[in-house]
Amino acid sequence: MSAYGAGKAKDTDFRRTWNKAEYAAKAKSRESRDRQAELNDERRKLGLPPLKPRKEYKDDDTSKEALKAREERINIEQNVGKIQVVQAADSRKQPGFYCKDCDVTIKDSVTYIDHLNGRKHLNNAGISNKVEKADLNSVKERLAMLKRKKENPQQEEYSK
Repeated sequence: MSAYGAGKAKDTDFRRTWNKAEYAAKAKSRESRDRQAELNDERRKLGLPPLKPRKEYKDDDTSKEALKAREERINIEQNVGKIQVVQAADSRKQPGFYCKDCDVTIKDSVTYIDHLNGRKHLNNAGISNKVEKADLNSVKERLAMLKRKKENPQQEEYSK
C-alpha cells in the first residue's frame, strides 16, 4: 500500500513523467537554431550579412483580408486654420484623437493619420500588411474598370 493512497506502491511514483513529443519538438527547434548560428558564423567570416530566421505566421493571418485601400475618406483639410478641442471617449478624458482599436489618444491630426497607416494600428484593426498576389483575371478586371472610369468619370464617381 502506498503512503499517498490505496493504489499499489511503485518506487518510481514520485518521479516526473516527460512529454516526449514536446521535448522532441524543442530539441528540433534548438538544433535548427544551432545550424542557423553556424551558417551565420560562416557567412560573417566571408563578409556576408547573416541570414534572418523565417518568421512562422499564425493561422489567423490567413483569415485576415488582403491589404486594400481605405474606402471612406478622412477629410482633415476641412478644419485647416481652425482650433478645435476633441474630447476623447476614454476614461482619461484627454483632448485629442482617440483610437479605440489601440486604446491611444493622439494629440494632432498629422500624427493621427500616421497612426492609422502604421503597422501596429493595422495589426490591431485586423488588417493584414501582406499584398494580395494579382493573377491575370484580376489584372484584366482592374484594367477594364479603369477604362470604364476614364470613359465615364462622373457616372462612375457618383454611382456608389
